[in-house]
Amino acid sequence: MKLITGLLFLLVPGLVMAKGVSLELNAVPLPQALNMIYVQVLDKPFMLDPELAKSDKVVTFRITPDIDERAFIKRYLGNMNIAIYNKQGIDYVAPFTPKAYVPPQETFVYRPRFRSVAYLSDILAGQFTGQFNSQRNSLPSGQISPEAAVAGTASDFMNRTGDVLVYYGRKSEIKRLQTLLPLIDTASEEVIVAAYVFEVQTSERNGSGLALAAKLLSGKLNIQIGASGGFDNFIRVNTGSLDALYELFRTDSRFHVVSSPRLRVKDGASATFSVGNEVPVLGQVSYADNRPIQSIEYRSSGVILDVKPQIRTDNIDLVIKQQLSSFAKTDTGVNNSPTLIKREVNTEVSAADGDIILLGGLAESKVTNADTGFSFLPKGWLTSSSDEKNKTDILVVLQAKKVRRASAAHAPSSHEERAR
Repeated sequence: MKLITGLLFLLVPGLVMAKGVSLELNAVPLPQALNMIYVQVLDKPFMLDPELAKSDKVVTFRITPDIDERAFIKRYLGNMNIAIYNKQGIDYVAPFTPKAYVPPQETFVYRPRFRSVAYLSDILAGQFTGQFNSQRNSLPSGQISPEAAVAGTASDFMNRTGDVLVYYGRKSEIKRLQTLLPLIDTASEEVIVAAYVFEVQTSERNGSGLALAAKLLSGKLNIQIGASGGFDNFIRVNTGSLDALYELFRTDSRFHVVSSPRLRVKDGASATFSVGNEVPVLGQVSYADNRPIQSIEYRSSGVILDVKPQIRTDNIDLVIKQQLSSFAKTDTGVNNSPTLIKREVNTEVSAADGDIILLGGLAESKVTNADTGFSFLPKGWLTSSSDEKNKTDILVVLQAKKVRRASAAHAPSSHEERAR
């Protein structure tokens, strides 16, 4: 025994063994230390994982006779992510990957006060770990495919279609969510869009209807021309009342009111004003039992105004589509279907709250020929002819004003719940 102990001191530097089950290792390579432990201390057969056999880790510890040496070694190796598995009396020593710590999860339920669940989840998607159900481009709003839902992430627990917002996550994230929600769940801003659609009769020498309107406004109101070097685009009136502008144009017989829509629309939504007819027109031809079936489609005509506002702090961006249309009998081509005659303008403008915008450019020209004289005389004898060129412009006078309302309280919803 003394000879073996002496050899161990010579072969393994830093090794100290006491009487009984006692062992002290100091910076001994891991493979040598494991071999020594199983041969000299545990006296059991073992198998060492090849990865550990090439390990350059070193171990340092001291075992005393008053402790359970096997439990001590197992705990020491466990701290190094090394496990001991026993099968049929043989110990298998191999590394393992520890499970990641998963903090306790809680369920948070919030009933929105003003905004939709879809809006809130879209805004919050980038603020929290995982994914919210908002990122579902290939499916209709509120639907989620099983492949798209990532297990263990927020996409498993966020409901877009209901009337409550449900989130499952860490307590720290729920606290942050409670802080953000009152700042996001606020009432949508709204605007009142008022408009007058004028039909302006002008002659060739008068220019466009927009130019005629600019002459009437010149010197009376603070106006800004929206095109460089002419009246090709729009006019912005920074001050004044829309009704006062209407009264000014009404004094000129060349201005005729076609419609005067009033719309109230919230931020980011679209509003449509339509006055006219739904006219049936021929659609596609389908076949059933080799018999053709002619479909009929109904298309709108008349005065159609589409407005979509984007409300900013200092201005209002407006996407405007104005159409004046009618149907006429088709003389050529498909005689059984009427012809749509329309004048349409699509534009995007930016205006301050309460500014008045004048949009033009929907012009139609007509030439009238008139002959005077005696019909029984040859042409050119005591006769004269004249041509008159008339032009009809559509002028849209539009004003967008923010709806003033009392500030909504930002207190948290009384319908908040938290459950484990």
